[in-house]
Amino acid sequence: MKSIKLKDLEKLIIEKYSEDEKFKEFLKENRDLEVEVAVENIKLKELEDMEEFTEETVIDYLDEIANLEVISEEKEKEQLKNIEDSEEIVIKYLGEVASIAFNYIRDGIAYMDIVQEGTVGLMKAISNYNVEEDGEFKNYCRFWIIKEMVMFIQNKVEDIKYEFMNYFKTKKENFGKEHHHEHEEEHEHGEVYLKEEDLLPSIEAIEKREKLVSKKINFFNLNNRLSLRHIEILNLYFGFGKDKRHSIYEIEEKLGLEKGQGETLFQEALLILSTVEGKIAL
Repeated sequence: MKSIKLKDLEKLIIEKYSEDEKFKEFLKENRDLEVEVAVENIKLKELEDMEEFTEETVIDYLDEIANLEVISEEKEKEQLKNIEDSEEIVIKYLGEVASIAFNYIRDGIAYMDIVQEGTVGLMKAISNYNVEEDGEFKNYCRFWIIKEMVMFIQNKVEDIKYEFMNYFKTKKENFGKEHHHEHEEEHEHGEVYLKEEDLLPSIEAIEKREKLVSKKINFFNLNNRLSLRHIEILNLYFGFGKDKRHSIYEIEEKLGLEKGQGETLFQEALLILSTVEGKIAL
């Protein structure tokens, strides 16, 4: 079976197959194509730069779906032939959605939002799937899950960029017309608080910031907040794509980590997952 790297698939989705019908045709033409979900050369955001607010429901959600009883492969095959009630199939693949979502914890993106979009992708996979034409369902649904996650982030990035560009356009149009009240700089504990005109003192400064935004606010330039090791530990702990759930001790043994290192990395990963939607850093 041929394979495609995740980054290459993301580019195809954004550039050519953002529409569901076109994506469906792409899958039919490439039914033997398998996606490599693992991310390479991930750019990790430093833990200390994260927002302080957290979402406590994430760990509860992951625990719940990790412990769900799922249907057998035989029953899954029977249901996929004539889907009248897809609930059991959805339940079986919620762990797949949760696991793939670990790869999309980008700056400004909340984990549970990505899970929600991935679940939409899973539902689309079920409704579009044809047993005779589309190959193995597990591989087929991965493509749809990734597609929905990628397009959610891409659309959000474009909205944010549009807002920035409108702001800079207004600043340039009104430059020199704006009047600011004269006041002394505020000091507190030796800190100086810069005003907006200090950051954008000229048309050239505004245009320079425009270029920075255009370059940085891009799907492929957003920082990831989970490292590959974090993702590996989460999948082992919750048993996603594994034959069972692993204890922290088993994870340390399996990955050759020092005692206590597995727990530290696991807690870091949970904090990152539970951090509510933050800002996109330029």
